[in-house]
Amino acid sequence: MQDNIVPTVLIVDDVKDNRLMIKLSLKKSGTYRFLEATNGKEGVDIAIKELPHIILMDAVMPVMGGFEAIELLRANPRTKKIPILMISGLDRKDDKVKALESGISDFISKPFDKTELIIRVNSLLSLYIEFLQKEQTLIALNKELDEHKNNLELKVQEEIEKREAKEKMLFQQARLASMGEMIDAIAHQWKQPLNVISAYVINLTFKHQLGMLDEDEIDEFQKGVTKQIDHMVNTLDEFRSFFRPSKDSVDFDVKNMIEKALNLVKDEFAKKEISIDLNIVKNFTINGIENEFIHLILNLINNSKDAFVENDTKDRKIFINVLDDGKHQIIEIVDNAGGIADTVIKDIFKANVTTKEEDKGTGIGLYMSSQIAQKYGGELSVENVKDGAKFTFKK
Repeated sequence: MQDNIVPTVLIVDDVKDNRLMIKLSLKKSGTYRFLEATNGKEGVDIAIKELPHIILMDAVMPVMGGFEAIELLRANPRTKKIPILMISGLDRKDDKVKALESGISDFISKPFDKTELIIRVNSLLSLYIEFLQKEQTLIALNKELDEHKNNLELKVQEEIEKREAKEKMLFQQARLASMGEMIDAIAHQWKQPLNVISAYVINLTFKHQLGMLDEDEIDEFQKGVTKQIDHMVNTLDEFRSFFRPSKDSVDFDVKNMIEKALNLVKDEFAKKEISIDLNIVKNFTINGIENEFIHLILNLINNSKDAFVENDTKDRKIFINVLDDGKHQIIEIVDNAGGIADTVIKDIFKANVTTKEEDKGTGIGLYMSSQIAQKYGGELSVENVKDGAKFTFKK
């Protein structure tokens, strides 16, 4: 018998002396808590309420007999597993078979042997108490497992939120870096018209000093300055549209999208003597936010631009190929800037991985580009080719 447990024994018998005899016999072998019932119905009610560790059941009793009581006990979820030892004067073989088939755990004939009763009762008690302890352990383990599961789900959610926050920060850093590059590009695109306007002003002032100023000169000055201002306004509108993109997804033309990207950096690339060849083998459309994809294109060609400068490449060329092979829609960006080191290329799309010298790049741009590609159901890959690198978007 397990320590620290006082077994509860329910004795169901209509004869008081029988109940007393059972109690006296069991008391010789240990400590028990006894419950008594004088018929099957009373015994069922007590068992459902008290949940004893074992039930000692007579077969023939008034109001409700043992067999009917056992059927009710086995049908109730609270009592169906409690061991039942039938102690009965029915000693025919078919009576014992009927008793065992009814769902009892064991059978003793009256008059019973006291030693046999003790052995049978304690054996059933030991098995049932062990079962209860294992069941409690299982319940505790399931509860602990549920707690671990809840904690794991909480940790997973926390990690997702941390990752989303990190990605948001990285995208913000990339956006700020992109804005810095765009401001440089605006400055380059405005430099030429500002120089032209300055030349117009100097020329107008010089002619005024010489007394050569007439209405035709003023008209020519006005038209020339207006043309340059319109160019500057158009440039500003293009960049403002880029930084305030629409949030609505639409089908956009890839060729037009790339041309818009190139228009944003044309002066900067011209200054650095970089030629870009756009080759449309087969055009296609993409559904989404056009300016998000412009970011991807700008990140890739700016990566080539930086490689040209860092490697001091003389003949600087970028080839952009757009094609649809029937299975995939593809955009290729190929340069001759010297390629990417083998130690870096396998991790080039990870956040904060860069080929640039310290303080000249963060690696966020290519990471963001790969995220944009995935968002649009595609994949961004890179490989070294002759004299340079090839970035491929494939969907």
